[in-house]
Amino acid sequence: MMVTDAPMVADAQAVEIFKDMIRLDTTNPAGNEYLMTDYIAALLRSYGIPSTIVESAPGRSNLVACIGPDNGARPIVLISHVDVVTYEGQTWKHPPFAAAEEDGFIYGRGTMDTKHLTAMELVAFLRVDPQALKRPVYFVATADEEKGSVFGMPEVVKRFAPQLTRGLVINEGGGFYIENQGKPYFTCTVGEKGRCDIHVTIEGSPGPASFKNENKAVDKFIHLLDKLSSYDFPLDDNPVYRRFMNCLGPEIDNGILRNFARYNGHDACILQKYDIGTQVNVMPYHIEFDFALQLLPGKTRDDAQRMLTQLFDGVDATYAITDFLPGFGSSCENDFFETMASLVREHYGEATLLPVYALGRTDGRFLGSLPCDVYGFSPVTRAITFEEVLTLVHQTNERIDRDSIILGTRYFTDLITRMGGVDHD
Repeated sequence: MMVTDAPMVADAQAVEIFKDMIRLDTTNPAGNEYLMTDYIAALLRSYGIPSTIVESAPGRSNLVACIGPDNGARPIVLISHVDVVTYEGQTWKHPPFAAAEEDGFIYGRGTMDTKHLTAMELVAFLRVDPQALKRPVYFVATADEEKGSVFGMPEVVKRFAPQLTRGLVINEGGGFYIENQGKPYFTCTVGEKGRCDIHVTIEGSPGPASFKNENKAVDKFIHLLDKLSSYDFPLDDNPVYRRFMNCLGPEIDNGILRNFARYNGHDACILQKYDIGTQVNVMPYHIEFDFALQLLPGKTRDDAQRMLTQLFDGVDATYAITDFLPGFGSSCENDFFETMASLVREHYGEATLLPVYALGRTDGRFLGSLPCDVYGFSPVTRAITFEEVLTLVHQTNERIDRDSIILGTRYFTDLITRMGGVDHD
C-alpha cells in the first residue's frame, strides 16, 4: 500500500531510473542481480511500498512487490528479468554500462533485453493509485533468465504460486513495430512453443574412406537429416494462427511475417549439435547428434513420440527423449488483450496488435503453466522496427530511444489503471 506523499514519477525521472538500471552491471554470469533488486527495493520503499527479496544463491536475488487488494481477483503481474548477456568480444560505440545518450537513443547492454521493460513496469507500478484498484497488481523482477532461470523465476513461483495463479501477465518478447501491405502492426506474444529434446546415436562399420562400405554411418546420418528437413508438419489451425491470419489477410509481403505465419501454425525440427568423430582418412562409424521438436501449445509427450516414430521409420538409428517441456497458450480473445490492443492505438497511432508465439523461451513459461495468461509486450516506438530489433538484442551497440521508455511507461500505467479498476475477470 502506498503510504507516502512522494510525487508521481515524471517522464524525465522515468528515463533517469532506466539509465540507473543500465549502469548496474548484471552480466550473467555472475549475474549479481542483487544490484538491481537492492536499487528497486530502495525506490519502492521511498514510495511506501514493501517488497520481498527471494535470494536463490549469494548475489542471485529476485524481487516481488504488490499493491491493491488481496481479494482473490485475477492479479495483474508485471514480470521482467534483470540479468543481461555478456558483451565479451564486441566493440561498442559507448561503454556498455554507461547509459550514454546520443541523438535521442540510449546505449547500453540490457536496453532492449530487458531492463527497458523493468523500468517501464516499475514506474507504472509507482504511478498507479492502489486505492483505485479492485484486483492485486504484482511487480516481479527476476534473476538468471539469460542462462535458463535456475536462480530466478522457479524460485519465485515456489514462494508465490498461489498469489500469481490465474494472473494476467506482462512479459518480454513482443511490442515491436512491423508493416505489411503498408499497414502498421505491433507484435504481442500469447504463448510459447514446447520443446522435446532428442539424442540420436548412429552406428556403422569402420573402414578406410577410400574403400566401399555398405554400412556407412554418414549415409544414415544424411538420410536422417533429409527426413528431418523435409518432414511435412501439418497445419495446426489454432486460435493464434487464425487471429494472426485474420489480422494480416491473405497477402503477406513482409518476409518476417510470412515466416511467423508458418511458425504460428506448425511444429518444427531444430538441429542443435552433432559429433562425427575426428578420424583421419577413416569413415566415421559412430555419430551422435541432438535435435529438438518445437511443438505448439497443447502437444504432449505422446504426440512427440508419434512424430518420432514416423521420422525414424526406416532409419537405422537409435534415439532417446532427453527432456520434454510442454508449451502454453494465452487467450487473445479476452478483455485484457482487447484493452491492450485499444491502448496500442491510443499511444502509438493506428496500429493492430498482432498475436504471435514467442520465438524462444522466457520466464513466462513458469507462469503459463500455473496457469496464467502471459502476454509478451515490451513496446518500442516506430523509431526501431522489428527488423532492427533483431539486430540489437544481445548485439553490439544495443540501444533504445528515450521515447520508448516514456510512452511504454504511460501505456502500462493506463493498462493497469483500466484493467485494475474493473471487478470482473
